[in-house]
Amino acid sequence: MWVWVVVLIAALSVGYFLGSERIKAITDLLNSSAEKKAAVWPNAVLAFFSLGAPIWLAWIATKQIGQRFRLAEDYAFKASVAKAYEGYRKEAARIDEEFEARLFNSALTRLEEAPLRLVESKTHGSPWHEFVESDAFKEALKMVPDFARQYTRLAKKPSKIELNGDDRVEAKERLPKA
Repeated sequence: MWVWVVVLIAALSVGYFLGSERIKAITDLLNSSAEKKAAVWPNAVLAFFSLGAPIWLAWIATKQIGQRFRLAEDYAFKASVAKAYEGYRKEAARIDEEFEARLFNSALTRLEEAPLRLVESKTHGSPWHEFVESDAFKEALKMVPDFARQYTRLAKKPSKIELNGDDRVEAKERLPKA
């Protein structure tokens, strides 16, 4: 788990460094002459993409830390159940044989529980995947009419990239007509 903590700290540090550099560059462009202000949008896009990797890595590290923490808690609980059973077993044997059998069955039930029940059943590849699967996004799909159909249609159709006569690259997407 400590490796993931170090990865998280490194990702957040890189994100802070890149973010502060990009914000400084964008601020300088906004305070400059009108000719240089045209470079604000490319710098904003560059900032967005340069922060994507550290944010994604920090998200993965946070997920891994959470899973490892839950597993460690579960195994610690099982260890305490085993220790408690050993202590109670001697007393239960003196009281009643049926009570000892019930105690054994109860301890066995707790020890047999798989720790994987604590790990999420769905594994998301990115924060975007987790967002799309979230209840808030699903509720937003219900609130905005026809958004789900258009979102699905756009997600299934790949963009076509064509070179026009001016050697510029344009992405043409087939959007549904309203």
